[in-house]
Amino acid sequence: MGCKASIVRDNGVLKINIDGRLYLPLSFKSFRPNYQNVSEFYEAGVRLFSVLTSGVTSALGVPYSLYGESWIGHGQYDFSVIDRQINMFIENAPDAYFAIMLQLDTRDWYLKEHPEVPNSFTHLSQIACDENWKREASEYMKQAIHYIEQKYGDIVYGYFLLCGTTTEWFSEYDYEAPHPIKNEGYKKWRNDPEANLPQPEALNKTGDVFLTPEETEVYLARKFHNELIADLVLYYAEEAQSVIKKSKLLGVYYGYLFELGGRRLYDAGSLGYEKVFLSPNIDMISSPSSYAYRKLGDPSAFMVTQKTLDAHNKIYFLEFDHITHVAPERITDGLDGSADNCKMVTIPGAGNKCKSETESLNLMYRDFILCISKGAALWWFDMFDGWFRSKGMMEAIGKMIYISEHLSMKPSESIAQIAVFADGESMYRVRKSANLASVCLSDIRRTLAECGAPYDLYSISDIALPEIEKYRMYIFINQYDIDPGIKELINKKCRRAGKTVLWLYAPDYATGGSLNTENISEITGMTVISGKVYHGGMLYNGRVFNYRLNPPYFSAFGSDAEALALFEDGAVAVAEKNIEGCKSIYCAACNLPSDLLRDILMYSGIFVYSKNRLVYTYINSAGIGVYNASGSNAEIFLNEDGVYIDLISGKEFKCENGMLEIKKSAINAFFLTKK
Repeated sequence: MGCKASIVRDNGVLKINIDGRLYLPLSFKSFRPNYQNVSEFYEAGVRLFSVLTSGVTSALGVPYSLYGESWIGHGQYDFSVIDRQINMFIENAPDAYFAIMLQLDTRDWYLKEHPEVPNSFTHLSQIACDENWKREASEYMKQAIHYIEQKYGDIVYGYFLLCGTTTEWFSEYDYEAPHPIKNEGYKKWRNDPEANLPQPEALNKTGDVFLTPEETEVYLARKFHNELIADLVLYYAEEAQSVIKKSKLLGVYYGYLFELGGRRLYDAGSLGYEKVFLSPNIDMISSPSSYAYRKLGDPSAFMVTQKTLDAHNKIYFLEFDHITHVAPERITDGLDGSADNCKMVTIPGAGNKCKSETESLNLMYRDFILCISKGAALWWFDMFDGWFRSKGMMEAIGKMIYISEHLSMKPSESIAQIAVFADGESMYRVRKSANLASVCLSDIRRTLAECGAPYDLYSISDIALPEIEKYRMYIFINQYDIDPGIKELINKKCRRAGKTVLWLYAPDYATGGSLNTENISEITGMTVISGKVYHGGMLYNGRVFNYRLNPPYFSAFGSDAEALALFEDGAVAVAEKNIEGCKSIYCAACNLPSDLLRDILMYSGIFVYSKNRLVYTYINSAGIGVYNASGSNAEIFLNEDGVYIDLISGKEFKCENGMLEIKKSAINAFFLTKK
């Protein structure tokens, strides 16, 4: 089986152990790898490469790989196309290691021979119960792994399994709709031969934010839709492990809880992510850097509950695929674009590409300091070749590798005092037409980034981890349906003297489908009332913040709590109550102003590093990351005076009386370490 790879924690950071040698998880990937970009990244210091072997047509209408297709018929494989690509990598990255990406989707020949089955690339949930496709795709995958291990096992450290829309296990275009194959699977899942999936009219019904108790069938269908895809991921993972037997790492793109928002969160089918993230058969999860946070003035943001993965010793790869200033705006489906019949397509978002190398470098370093502050992995995605073809960017990649190696020699761990909990399964209780996910999951990332203090982003099941007790503050952003066991752990670990608990919107309101406002009152410890009339925006520091959704509308009520913010109609929007030494804070909206959150942190005893919402900080025990999007000098507050060195620019900064000033410059990303 060649080399043996595993994940180990060294100085607090997860690394890839290949035959006893540790590698920082910094990597390269491209749909159009060639001698030039592979050698460029190799010479910059990259030693881990991803090899995408699929010739399937991408969502842009051009093939993923120009090397051709290896699954060509029933039990028929042409692995020479894999040979040619791997040998090209070996020639240009001679002592590197590789993660091989295998695509499991239905091929055109398969769909022609099986017109009764949907295309897995577009309608994954509708074919996920088709045993014939699963069996044939699994056999292709296992034969490919056998072949690759036999010839290249000494240089392959892992595999990524790709399927569904854009290879990310999305069921993008079936919109949760029923299909005969899926319906048969639903009957088995329900253990009821009379059960049938709801029709689109029921799935897409508009109304209040939460499903009513009478819409149980919609709830069950939604849960099935998401668990179906999660179980499909785990089916293929188990099949792959039957070959590699834990000797290599196994990964997928999956679980984009914070990114999809609105209807797409439900259609894509990522809400069952916890069982995939926690599976012993999965070692790596990847996602792009958040598409919602790509402007120069934005913070960097994860799509997933990154701390969940780190806490369970799983590598999380953030994929940097921003459209840099040198990225091509159009690409072809032909090798080198030389054939007369080449198809030319425009790359989505090309019109908003970076305008200069300086812009590209700021985004590269900004995502980099997010990753090193959180112990996350990073790969640079040279999507269709040329994304990084500038001297400055390649030098920056070399510098990022050097900084990572330098930091890896010193202990590094989270010093966050805030644990933030998100919940996938609670979203089953939310109406698909509601915009709640966009505000409570996607938009909340900006609020958290602007508050000026580091936080760790967990999934709700992580409340059981022993490390949870170390935090001083807990933020529950979308716990609408709380399992009794989870509720007991929250009461035991979080609602304690000296701690602060912040509840957003409707905690416990929809547990079991109940829609009970008294549940919110009980879990927050203060009286909460609900109604159908919108209270208006939230008022704070002379500004109005609108988080409007459909009903219900909540507010705190009575004299048993102190008001921290009001709605425009005078109703209490945010309130606090001291419960046996624990600060219980309830926010009746699904988000809150970052200035208010910062104020809550400060009087709760949480150390705040920046009081400017456009100066983003990325902190761990090894250093202080700063991205200054304010347009002026940045003031950073530190616990210790002294001289600090920026590992990116090499400049020195002096902290006096607990404050360090960073002047605005061309590159506004910094990572400071104490001299």
